[in-house]
Amino acid sequence: MKRIGETARLRDTLESADDRTAASGAVPVPPAEALTGEVWRKGARVTLPVRQLRPTQMTVGLYHVQSKMDVTLRHQGRKQIELMERHRIHVVIGPGPAFYVIDHHHWARAWYELGIESVPVVIKHNWSALPPDRFWLEMEARHLVHPYDQYGERQGLAALPHSLAEMRDDPYRSLEAFAQLAGGYDKVKQAYPDFRWADFFRRHIDGRLDTVPGFALALAHAVKLARSSKARGLPGHLDDREDGKTRGKAGGKAKLSSIGKDKGTKSSKSGGSAKSGKSDGKA
Repeated sequence: MKRIGETARLRDTLESADDRTAASGAVPVPPAEALTGEVWRKGARVTLPVRQLRPTQMTVGLYHVQSKMDVTLRHQGRKQIELMERHRIHVVIGPGPAFYVIDHHHWARAWYELGIESVPVVIKHNWSALPPDRFWLEMEARHLVHPYDQYGERQGLAALPHSLAEMRDDPYRSLEAFAQLAGGYDKVKQAYPDFRWADFFRRHIDGRLDTVPGFALALAHAVKLARSSKARGLPGHLDDREDGKTRGKAGGKAKLSSIGKDKGTKSSKSGGSAKSGKSDGKA
């Protein structure tokens, strides 16, 4: 799949990043030491340079990223600032300090591609005082890191990208995102459900996903497949609802205007079966 094009043109059409983030302003990051104080506490909302954000996943779906770029461009001025604040990047501060994205990777990559220099974040944990080994043990124990490549294979933590720009394209992540938005299955709060659905589609759908016709055909197949008995047991399957609602009610109310919302939970291939407990590690 080709990398999203026309990035330079899009950057030229945007207002300056300083104008868009003037409401809060980027917070200067101190030298390499543990970050303390109210501004860096858990739950704090700050604005950080997008190039300082480090992923905790290896992949994004570039078609999904493109949709979030389009959503961002449809909002200008104050409305664009409000949109970005609604989709603040969830960050854990690690030793260094380093700022690790644990949710909204697709929004973060979209804003990077658009040339937006500073982005709003919310600090979910400040573990900058932990030794590196202890930090990564904590991240793994809480399902806040997911080092699976574009083929759904587990890699070592050293293989994680050092920047948003280095995240690889997994077209099946775009496929699962649009299948969910089309009403193929429900959003659920688990650890990395999007990866489980992406791997499910990877096993059952072949063909070219890097062309519009190829992706459209795959999406039609994915929605049908998601509603079939083959997908039963996957998170959000419409037949597995606990509230007793019918499949017809569920599938007919997909909100395509919600394109751009991130989701997440652990894939069956990408890390074994997902745990039913909640996790704040998402896409």
